[in-house]
Amino acid sequence: MKVFKKISLLCALLMLSAPAWSIPMSTVGGVDDLLGQTRLSNSGINTEVNWIESVLGIQIDNSLYSQTEVDASDWLRVDGTTGVFATDLVGDADWFLVKIGNNSGTTNTHFLFDNLGSLSYAVIDLVEMGFNSRNTLNIGKVSHLGSVPVASVPEPGTLALMSLGMLGFGIVRRRKAS
Repeated sequence: MKVFKKISLLCALLMLSAPAWSIPMSTVGGVDDLLGQTRLSNSGINTEVNWIESVLGIQIDNSLYSQTEVDASDWLRVDGTTGVFATDLVGDADWFLVKIGNNSGTTNTHFLFDNLGSLSYAVIDLVEMGFNSRNTLNIGKVSHLGSVPVASVPEPGTLALMSLGMLGFGIVRRRKAS
């Protein structure tokens, strides 16, 4: 009987300390839009950034782009869905790239997503990426994530301070001219 209690207590402790296996859709904000997909010859930062720029039509600073290695344990199933998974991004991102292994059974290796919901999560649908099924094992084929951070927007206070400085500079210059 004592052994049974010890095993039960151990199981209860393990269940409490285990990571969550799913996450609510309300937390991640919905499945992100797939903007483009391709097969790239390598996964270097320059190659990935050049492809992202060609899809988005904008220029990206390579030093801002980050790659993060991921494996199946980094992904959480989204509650109430089949084949939709989410993972935390390193920081908030406007767009993210998912790179899968070459032997994954899909034609393409690189997938670019528009991050729509919560900017701190990457949310993908396996079937949309070309997997024949929504099998949980397919999420293990993701090699790494690349992310393009959210563009910084000046705060109103900063703009107001700069405007006051320019106004003051103009007044001083005008007084010197007259």
